[in-house]
Amino acid sequence: MSRPKGSKNQQAIATPDTVQFTVEERIKFIADLIADRIAEDEADGFPLLKKIQEVDNVSRQQTA
Repeated sequence: MSRPKGSKNQQAIATPDTVQFTVEERIKFIADLIADRIAEDEADGFPLLKKIQEVDNVSRQQTA
């Protein structure tokens, strides 16, 4: 079965579980996710930051 005429260079339509972003859109999307997570962590008293610092301290002690 042949392809419809002119379909060779068309971008595929996104399926419900995929999204196509430009590089700039991807960067902004990731940055927004990070900023939102930091704001949530701050509102909750920084439990995630404390956990990261604990893991960092343990890894530094193991390499010293």
